[in-house]
Amino acid sequence: MLVQYARHSAREEVTDAHVHYVCRRHAVDYGAAQCQHLAGRVLDAFGTERVLQVLEPASLELSLTAAGQIEQERRQLDRHWQQRLERAQYAADRAARQYQAVEPENRLVARELERQWEQHLSAFQQLQEEYTRFRAQQPSSLTEAQRQTIRSLSSSIRTLWHAPGTSPADRKTIVRHLLERVTVTAPADTQCLEVTLQWAGGFVSESRLLRPVARYEQRDNYDALVTRMVEWHGQQQTCAQIAAQLNQEGYRPPKGRPTFSAGMVQQLLSRQVRTGPRARTWEGSSLTDNEWWISDLSRHLQIPKPTLHLWVYRGWVHARQLPGRQGAWIVWADAEELDRLRRLHRCPRTWRHQPQEPELTRPKPRPEP
Repeated sequence: MLVQYARHSAREEVTDAHVHYVCRRHAVDYGAAQCQHLAGRVLDAFGTERVLQVLEPASLELSLTAAGQIEQERRQLDRHWQQRLERAQYAADRAARQYQAVEPENRLVARELERQWEQHLSAFQQLQEEYTRFRAQQPSSLTEAQRQTIRSLSSSIRTLWHAPGTSPADRKTIVRHLLERVTVTAPADTQCLEVTLQWAGGFVSESRLLRPVARYEQRDNYDALVTRMVEWHGQQQTCAQIAAQLNQEGYRPPKGRPTFSAGMVQQLLSRQVRTGPRARTWEGSSLTDNEWWISDLSRHLQIPKPTLHLWVYRGWVHARQLPGRQGAWIVWADAEELDRLRRLHRCPRTWRHQPQEPELTRPKPRPEP
């Protein structure tokens, strides 16, 4: 995945709160569907906490103990290598003595003993090279002074991590020494993240996180939320009262907002009216076949409403507005038009310098009623 930094204005300073992780295919393949993307704040905070837990005194002491056990096993392997080398050296010396003891006139015997001697010497030399590679691949062992230094620094590792003098590059260097790979699965229709951390040394840990989402439908408790709101609305409670009840029971709106407000409740209730039994008639206007309220079309295609309004302004869709001040917009779109709008939305915003394909911006003729 690629890292993207987003900000609302050019003057706004880019911070860790603006980090997003985006599927690499979406950036390489122009116009391809976005596989997955997520805000980096939650994932970065989770990774940081796991790294700091590993660097805590108790964890470091366990790591030092494990390192001592590994060094002991390494010394045992080294003794095995030494024994193999001794046996190979003895076999080569014995073959040399046999060759030197043969009479010169026994040429056939001398040639065979010479061949055996060369084989033993070659095997001994190959074994020495393998032992050298084995020694080179083993990490250097810690001295007792280095172990004491690590123990003394581990008590203040969190303070050092968050200190102003610790740069992001320093933190990334520490993380790259501890983590080899981070695998994230972020389905678009849920608020859950599946995170797999592969640590240096081969250990793998799996966790499940909750991330901030952009739509109510991505919440796991969306159905229960709607049921509770409709129930309280039927009891003649106001939107402010319903919002207070939702906040008290622990429901939270999307986009990282801490609490519900009366306006949010009113918007959700209005949505239920438009998607319920009275969806085809609202505010004195009826929808014909393949007509959509612009908010419903936004949710169905998962396209922001401002984007649809921009397409209406540019004439890229067939739309009509209800009479009155700030009348609601109705968009006509059959199955072919829905597919065209999906493909149009997949064109990345960052590539506006590339011309749009004409068939994506030109709506098909609408049939006569």
